[in-house]
Amino acid sequence: MDMEKVTTEQQLSKWAQLIQTRLESGQSIKEFCRTNGVSKATYYYWQKKVSEAKCTVVEEVKESKTEVPSGWMQLASKPVYPAKATLEIMLPTTMILSVT
Repeated sequence: MDMEKVTTEQQLSKWAQLIQTRLESGQSIKEFCRTNGVSKATYYYWQKKVSEAKCTVVEEVKESKTEVPSGWMQLASKPVYPAKATLEIMLPTTMILSVT
């Protein structure tokens, strides 16, 4: 893994935590940026990058679920049909109600 990718991932992690902290604090973006000495443009830039990274992770998870390991074969699932059964209810009046 090259150093640039590691640095970017560290920054993404840092900003993901900062954005989560801001959300939990209830501060406006303007207040948060002023308090932390960050420009709003920088905040929005990293918010977008964090959001894109999350989407990429979700897509990778979806793709990995559809992959079939080497040497295995994907089988089609059969629809499950309920078993046929009869429900009998015996009423106190000696009447039997059957539902199939």
